Amino acid sequence: MYGNIIARKIEIEEFLSIIRDYKPEQIECTDHTFFRLSEKQRKIFKCEKLREYILYDTPVMVGIQNNGNYAVFYKHEKKTMRIIADIQHQKIKIVSFYFTNIPRI
Repeated sequence: MYGNIIARKIEIEEFLSIIRDYKPEQIECTDHTFFRLSEKQRKIFKCEKLREYILYDTPVMVGIQNNGNYAVFYKHEKKTMRIIADIQHQKIKIVSFYFTNIPRI
């Protein structure tokens, strides 16, 4: 029930070092990734765009959730995007993403 609550914050540099060696083809979206989006939003946000955030943008905050997934926050225009990622040894699965506020930890 509380799996998506952030258990601890990690340093941005630590997160960047974790994902440093991943290639775009090792980052995949799941069936669940886009379930929160409207049809209009699904035309704008594709898996390739989310890969670009993870590989090339610097997050504003990163935390590890109780369920072991990473919650990675990026600035997107005037909003904050939260990408939920399951980082495994050979790949990163983008579980979900949505727009939200940065939580206080």
